[in-house]
Amino acid sequence: MSQMKLVATGDVLLHDRVYDKCIKNGKYDFRDKMAPVKELLQAGDLSIVNLESIVAGEEFGLATYPRFNNPIEIAENLKEFGTDIVTNANNHSFDFGEEGVLKSIENLEKIGLPYVGSHKSKADKDTFRIFERNGIKVAVLSYSTVSNNKDFPKGKRYLLNRIIGGSTIPVRKTIERLKEEEKVDVVIAAVHFGPEYALNPSSFQVNLATSLSDAGADIILGHHPHVLQPAQWILNSRANKSLAIYSLGNLYTGQFGVYRQIGGVLSLDISKNEDGQVTIGQPEMDLTFVDDVNNTEFQMHLFRDYIEENRHIKTDFGTFDSLEIYTELKNRLTQWVPDFKLR
Repeated sequence: MSQMKLVATGDVLLHDRVYDKCIKNGKYDFRDKMAPVKELLQAGDLSIVNLESIVAGEEFGLATYPRFNNPIEIAENLKEFGTDIVTNANNHSFDFGEEGVLKSIENLEKIGLPYVGSHKSKADKDTFRIFERNGIKVAVLSYSTVSNNKDFPKGKRYLLNRIIGGSTIPVRKTIERLKEEEKVDVVIAAVHFGPEYALNPSSFQVNLATSLSDAGADIILGHHPHVLQPAQWILNSRANKSLAIYSLGNLYTGQFGVYRQIGGVLSLDISKNEDGQVTIGQPEMDLTFVDDVNNTEFQMHLFRDYIEENRHIKTDFGTFDSLEIYTELKNRLTQWVPDFKLR
């Protein structure tokens, strides 16, 4: 029996109010602010983070909402924390056009941090991101249904993997190649989709996840809503089950609002028996919380530690009972998967 642990997180999208407070010795350094997630990322045999901003760095000119360009150091810190690959297909991928995409990828390659979803060439896009851990082969794919900048250079679709009009036919063909030619055991599809700030998935998200499951995706990781959404086991027409987490929320951003400040670090045990049959275990999640009251600290905490020490959560939009927020989260996130364990 082979076993591995998958770890996946939500969005890293830094506003200037965050990175301006993270300068040490003339460099950006996010390690102290994000310290609680280090142990969680290092616990994974394969750890995936959604990097929602390009990291073209200071040389390119840092930028904040509505167009983002983050410091290179955030990618360096994520790699140091144990991140194996970042997904970079999202609505901000093309905020600064082709030049921004290429500079960001150049920096990621210098750091040695793999990426998937937004690419520098067709050859880069066609190179599968496959990881073998303890005898289990895992492929990571990344797509976006949205883009803030739709002015793509002709013939350069590789700059951003898109799912357009909900059609998953190209994804199906990719997954078929992965499973038939590359003999991959598990396909993970990270998808940027759904209405922002909605606490439950839309019918579009559910339908698209179902289509991806039918196309052969084993695990579907959702991003874009900036809040946590429920998990669901999807039984597809091939009588196979896929696990969808419709949104992993924000991991580290400068967004305000209690549910926007709570993120989740998903962990999944994956096993393969002697006959090659793969089993995905019940999902577990460690909740995180970024304390940004009065626009000052932006310090990340494990949510369980924070609510143990604070009976109330203070935000710029009000004060909330900590236990009530946790109870609502637990009820909502586990509504379709009662065994979904939250910590």
